[in-house]
Amino acid sequence: MDERKRLDELRAQLAEIDHQMLRQLERRARVAQDIIKLRSGTARFAPIADGQHLLALERAAEPPLPASAVRPTFAAIDAACRVFDVAPRVVFLGSEGGFGWMAAREQFGPSAELVRGETVLGALDEVVRERAEFAVVPYESLEDGPIFPTIQGIAAADLKVVGEHELSQVLVLANVTGNLSDVEKILVTPQDHGATVRYLESNHPRTAVVDVRSPFVAIEAATENHGSAAIVPRGALGPDTPVRVARENIGDQGEVRMRYGVVSRLPAPRSGSDATALLFGVHDKPGALHEILQHFKERSCNLRRIQSRPVPGEGWEYVFYVEVFGHVTDRNLVAALEGIKREAKMLKIVGSFPLERPTHVTPEAEARRRTS
Repeated sequence: MDERKRLDELRAQLAEIDHQMLRQLERRARVAQDIIKLRSGTARFAPIADGQHLLALERAAEPPLPASAVRPTFAAIDAACRVFDVAPRVVFLGSEGGFGWMAAREQFGPSAELVRGETVLGALDEVVRERAEFAVVPYESLEDGPIFPTIQGIAAADLKVVGEHELSQVLVLANVTGNLSDVEKILVTPQDHGATVRYLESNHPRTAVVDVRSPFVAIEAATENHGSAAIVPRGALGPDTPVRVARENIGDQGEVRMRYGVVSRLPAPRSGSDATALLFGVHDKPGALHEILQHFKERSCNLRRIQSRPVPGEGWEYVFYVEVFGHVTDRNLVAALEGIKREAKMLKIVGSFPLERPTHVTPEAEARRRTS
């Protein structure tokens, strides 16, 4: 058999497999819709492929498919399969094509209606007033830790965190040629401009810098003009984008790891691999914090993180933020929280949510994997 004939046969096999996969994806979309319809009283638009499920798939992957390709592939499939009877309205912060927009789109898929919010409190208010089902807001950075004003705003509005989404935030300089010597003008959003001040001063001190309203506008202008370049998030450059990266990772802080919180009026259902976020205050007496934490220990509740911040306007009063493994409806956590209520000066449940990257697979998930 000659090489051309063999190549044609392989292409025909690939086309047949792709059509089989398409039928299975359509079947998966129907099942996902059925799951969403049954989620009464909870955040119905939460992802179907939770972190625990993705971890099981990563462990099941075999060569030549790398395990690293499993999560982005199935996260995209999950987003595409969530075809809603009524598309959820989701508020994000920043501009279209920016990091907040990317986090919301990756979480809810292309069929969701994404609406720009000006501030965190404004985005949360849209959910409170039922003008949006969800808000996706910056929740924690690897450098600075949990963003307390956001967490306290969620608690004060009596909303719930129902999901987490980690995003690697990297800014790039891109133009048509991919050559830095061709850059005569740079287009950038005000927010990304502020994040690249030192880079621009050091590398393009005489280059005109023009602020635009979104990364998509910057890319379009750079496409139309040979001498123009765009500073945009790396994720804004799709496979069909006509510009090329001329310089990687130009943010003054380098790559920023940001965790976004998904906020809803309704709580998230139990996934089997969850975390619960809460705020509490302690009375001013010796051992007060120890007494609170003892309830977690006695009920075998494993803390994921704990941090404290002073309460504005309250002198040296502090509020503690805790994430503990488990769902707020789990028996051991229910018992621990009942004890904490009796000891704490204040206790507020911020929400339970499925872990995006759990550290283990539960027996239930492993059983599903073996039978799939």
